[in-house]
Amino acid sequence: MSIPNEELNKFLTIYFYELENLLKSKADDLKLLKFQSEEANTDEFIKKYVKELILSMPTIKDSELLFLEVVSENGDKNGVKISEFFSYEIVNVFLPEELLPEHRKSITELKESVYTHPDLYLEIKNEDAVYFQSVEIKSTKQNNIPGSSIQQVSPFEWVVFIKRGKEMEVSTGFYINSVTEKLPFPDRSPRPQVGFNTLKNWNKKHRAHLKMSHTKKAYAGRG
Repeated sequence: MSIPNEELNKFLTIYFYELENLLKSKADDLKLLKFQSEEANTDEFIKKYVKELILSMPTIKDSELLFLEVVSENGDKNGVKISEFFSYEIVNVFLPEELLPEHRKSITELKESVYTHPDLYLEIKNEDAVYFQSVEIKSTKQNNIPGSSIQQVSPFEWVVFIKRGKEMEVSTGFYINSVTEKLPFPDRSPRPQVGFNTLKNWNKKHRAHLKMSHTKKAYAGRG
């Protein structure tokens, strides 16, 4: 499995937290999006919407967060300033039909599995390098839905999960943190179930925000 490099992962942890809040503020817009096309469920319109939203917020320079504290698996804490990641910028977002041959080659190498188009593919730059990150978009009226097959899934791929209803809910995080304990059986190509509440509850457990007199600290688990 492919795990993002540590510094890029910290930036993306902050970025997707900010994107989640931005999407929540756009609940009325989300309600107007079309989620069905020709009798089939489709994420075509939400993909395009999230793409434009990301392009409108390419950096974290406007974040109200000042610090990020990353907690390792053994409990060690490492605090970093959000400003250390101001050099990162999302310069392009590709839809599946916009992917170039070199993108598909890179995706195949990183997933080390059966090739599938990501819902979105981010091009990220900083002062030293260019990075690419695939993103899955999930939407459901219920809580649990079938996930990707185990031959296709990338556990540390970022996911934007939207629960549709009277209230539009949004959670973001690593794909692996949305996987429930249920597997379809028998099945030659199991598709681990993913759940909106599973990801939401993981975030509740691993995110804690302390409002202070002049600062706001963000604490996040690894991922």
